[in-house]
Amino acid sequence: MTNEITFIIEPDFGKLTVEVSNVPIRMIANFENDCGKGTGVNCGRPASKSSTIQDRVTEKGKVSEAADKQSIWLYRLYHNSVVDGPGRRSVVQVAGCSIRCRGCYVPETHDRQNGTLVSIPSIVDEIISKREQHDGITILGGEPFDQTGQVAELISRLKRHNLHITIYSGYTIESLIARKDPSTEYVLTHTDLMIDGPFIFLERENAGEYRGSRNQRVLYKPT
Repeated sequence: MTNEITFIIEPDFGKLTVEVSNVPIRMIANFENDCGKGTGVNCGRPASKSSTIQDRVTEKGKVSEAADKQSIWLYRLYHNSVVDGPGRRSVVQVAGCSIRCRGCYVPETHDRQNGTLVSIPSIVDEIISKREQHDGITILGGEPFDQTGQVAELISRLKRHNLHITIYSGYTIESLIARKDPSTEYVLTHTDLMIDGPFIFLERENAGEYRGSRNQRVLYKPT
């Protein structure tokens, strides 16, 4: 396995991120002596499913109509990610995916029952409590557009706090527009940055910033 140190300059926020892979501890220590002590951050796939949310709505599969409208199937909520959009992100990872791309990095998110039905207000409360620690919110999956109404509700609440929203989808933006669905249209028009298209395993090398495979596009909201 090759030793690698990758430097990423975030043009959006003027920050420098250093990713290390299979690098000896002494090399990292030497780097810190030259450049100063850094702050540890999460990668796109944290080691555990941990979430600090305590507000679980109900038993899996036993959902009231009111809870269903104000809740989302969540796999995990994590913070301090620097690979899931510009700057440092809080990440809402939903559970359930109908696309199920071959070679997906997180196949455990495909089954909705691997997640927990969580109230949307409790997710927003946790994100707001850490507002000074992140530059925006990323919603990924699973597949966010398999829960479009709930994602629209989540984004509506987050936008009240003027938060930057990034969303990942295995669908292309053209196919989502073709749905002609009000919730889908709301999500698209209130998202600041979108990475669209399915993950293609054979195109994963040199995918570029934020993307999992080369076919995916980074789509910024027009200003």
